[in-house]
Parts: sequence; structure tokens; C-alpha cells
Amino acid sequence: MKGVYRFEAVLQQNGTMDAAYVVFPYNLRAETGRGRMHVKAFFDGVPYEGSIVNMGVTDADSNVCYIIGVPKAIRKQTGKTFGDLLQVEILMAAE
Repeated sequence: MKGVYRFEAVLQQNGTMDAAYVVFPYNLRAETGRGRMHVKAFFDGVPYEGSIVNMGVTDADSNVCYIIGVPKAIRKQTGKTFGDLLQVEILMAAE
């Protein structure tokens, strides 16, 4: 599956840890047929390579949410913290 996804997302805190993620606002399995996918991402224009995964996060209706981590270094570069909005661009390459 190849595609580009652009969206705005709230920077979420992972429990009480100093770790962050954003929710990919699409059903990854429905979009790609996979439950995990390596992607190139941009958070407020800052590049990152990582994976969109299911880590047990669910929405208010108990639907599975797929997430991608946002490293501390990127949070520092963008000046963003938990609860702030990020502009996200996800590039999925055919695998």
C-alpha cells in the first residue's frame, strides 16, 4: 500500500511516562491490510521514521486506535508538549 496521509493530531502522553504519541486517524488494517506498518513521518515538518502500531489504545467507543510515537527530540525541536496540536504527514511505501 502506498499513500500519503496528512492530518492534525493532539500529542498524547503515554500513561505517566515521558513518552508521547499521536493517533493515526484511520483504521490501518482497513487501509493497508496490516496491523503494523513502517512509515516515514513528519511532525510539524520534522522528519522521523517509525511504525504505526496497535498498542492497545482505544477511543471512546472502544475502537482500536493505531498510533505512532513522537520522540522527545522531536517534541523539543517543535516546541510541543502533551496536549498540543501537531501537523502530521505520513508516507507509506509499498512493501
